[in-house]
Amino acid sequence: MSLSAVTEAADEIVRDRSLLGAPIELYPIILLAAALRLFRLEAESYWLDEAFSVTTVLSNTPYELLVSVPGNDPHPPFYYLLLAGWTAVFGAGELATRSLSAVAGIATVVVLYGIGRRLFDREVGAIAAVLVAVSPFHVWYSQEVRMYSLLGFLTVLSFYWFVRMQTESPPDGTSVRAEVGYVIATVLLGYTHVFGLFAILAQNAYVFSRYLVRIVPRSRLTVRRWIALEGITALLLAPWIVRLFRRTVAAHGGETSNVGWIPLPTAATIRETFAAYLGGHLFSESFPLLLSLVTVGCLVLAFSSNRWTATDRRDASLNATYVVVLWFVVPILVPVALSHVITPIFVDRYSIGASLAFFLLIANGVRTVSRPSLRYVITGMLLIGLALPLPAYYQNDQKEQWRAAATTVESNVDADDVVLVSRPFTERTFGYYFDRADVPTVQIAPDAPPDDIRASVDGHDDVWIVLSYTDSSTNRRILQAVANHPEYGDPAAVNRYNGIIVIGFDRTSNDG
Repeated sequence: MSLSAVTEAADEIVRDRSLLGAPIELYPIILLAAALRLFRLEAESYWLDEAFSVTTVLSNTPYELLVSVPGNDPHPPFYYLLLAGWTAVFGAGELATRSLSAVAGIATVVVLYGIGRRLFDREVGAIAAVLVAVSPFHVWYSQEVRMYSLLGFLTVLSFYWFVRMQTESPPDGTSVRAEVGYVIATVLLGYTHVFGLFAILAQNAYVFSRYLVRIVPRSRLTVRRWIALEGITALLLAPWIVRLFRRTVAAHGGETSNVGWIPLPTAATIRETFAAYLGGHLFSESFPLLLSLVTVGCLVLAFSSNRWTATDRRDASLNATYVVVLWFVVPILVPVALSHVITPIFVDRYSIGASLAFFLLIANGVRTVSRPSLRYVITGMLLIGLALPLPAYYQNDQKEQWRAAATTVESNVDADDVVLVSRPFTERTFGYYFDRADVPTVQIAPDAPPDDIRASVDGHDDVWIVLSYTDSSTNRRILQAVANHPEYGDPAAVNRYNGIIVIGFDRTSNDG
C-alpha cells in the first residue's frame, strides 16, 4: 500500500456521489446535526470518565499513550492519541475537547447518508441520517470526551468501504482505493474500542455466509481477496489483539478486571439498549408507547419487505438488508454471549456502531411504505419522538457537576483546612477543577474505619467532605465519623449538585 494509494482513498470518499455532490436535503441534515451537537457543548463540567480522558492525555507523552497506558486502561490507544493531538492544537477546555466528538458525530451522519444511499437509495440514506442527527443517544456521546462518537464514525466508515468493495471488482483502480480505505478505517476502528472487533466479525459473517444464504447474490469481492485484506488488518491489529487476549484470560481466570462494574446482561438489558438508541435514558417518565410502536412497525416492514437487493445503479449484487442485519445483530448478541461465557462486557454505549444499522433498518422500513405522504408522516412521528427529551437534556444537568463542587470548596478553604474525597477514583476529577495545591486532599476508601477517618482530619481547622459514587449508608458512616470527632459537630454547610454532595464542618461550630 503506497502513500499515493492512501491519499487517493481519502480523496475518493470526498468525491463519491453518495457524499459530496449529494442532493440538497443532506445539507440541512448536516446543519441540524451540527447545531444539536455544538449547542451548550461547554455548559457542563467534565464527569468522571471525561476527566480521565483529559488528564490521561495531558499527563502522558504520545509514546506512553501508545505503549504504557493500554496496560492500565481497557481501551485501545487511538482515541487518546487523537485527543492528545487535538488538545495540542485547540486546548484542553470543555469546548475544545468535546468538539472532537462533535465533529466525529457530524461526520457519522454524513457517511451514514452515503452508505444508506449506496445500499438502498437516496431516501433511505436521508431518513437514516436525519434520525441519527436528532437521536439523543448520538447527541449525548457527540458531546462527551470519550471514544464512543469516534467508534460510531469509524464503524460506519469501515462499512462504507466494505460495501464499496462488494460492488467494485479488482483490479479496477476504484476498488483498490476502496480496499485501502477499508483497511485504514478498520484498523483505526480496532484501535478505538474493543467493540470495533465485533463490527469486523459482522463483516466476516457476511462474506463467509454468502455461499450458505441463498438470498445473498454473488459478490465481486472474492473470498481469497477478502482473506488477504483481513490478514493485513489482523497483522496491523496484532499488538492490541495480543494484549486484549491476555487481559481476557486474566479476567476469566479470576484476576483483577477493569470491567468488574458491568452487570451480567439479560433480555431486559437488550430491550433497554434499544430504548437507549431512541433516547429512552432521558425520558423522566415512561417511554412513549407511540414511538415504540412506530419503531417496531418500521423494523417489521424492513424485515418483511421484498426490497432485499441493493438498488445502486452500477451494481445490484450486494444484499443490502442482510449486511445491515448482521451489522446490527452481531455486535450486540456476540458480546452478550461472551458476557455469559467469560466476563460481562456489554454496555449500551459500546454498541453505538450497531445503533447506526438500527436506524438504517428503520429508514428502510419507512421507505417500504408506498404512499409518499404516509412516509413523511411516519418520519415526522419518529423525529418528534426522538426530539422530545432534547429540551430536558439541554436544560437539566446530565453530568456530575465537579466544576461547581470544586469552586464551592475552593472559595471557602484555607491552607489549614482539609478536603476528604469519598472515593479514591473521584479525586482525579475533583482535583482537575480544585486549584488549591496548598490544601491537602485525602482519599477516603468506602470501607475505611471511623478511626482512620477521624485521624485524617486531626490538626486541621475546617473539614470539607466531597461525597460521590457512594451509597447512603457509606455517606452516613463518613459523616458520623467526622461529627463524632471531639473538635467538630454538626455540618456547617451542605451543598448538593448533580451526583455530588459537598459538606463542610467548621471546627468552631462545636465550641462551647
